[in-house]
Amino acid sequence: MERLHFICPQTGQDIDVGIESELETLLRIRRQRLFARCPACGDRHEWQVADAILQNAA
Repeated sequence: MERLHFICPQTGQDIDVGIESELETLLRIRRQRLFARCPACGDRHEWQVADAILQNAA
């Protein structure tokens, strides 16, 4: 399982959005967008799944 991490556009911090999925699923939905409240700055951001940083990807 992989956890989706993104970069906060305001602070540049690595953000764990709390979504975990299998790599194969993430590859299938890479064009999808998600919205999440950012713990770093408090704003609501929109990210594309393809822009995620996968911490355990080889």
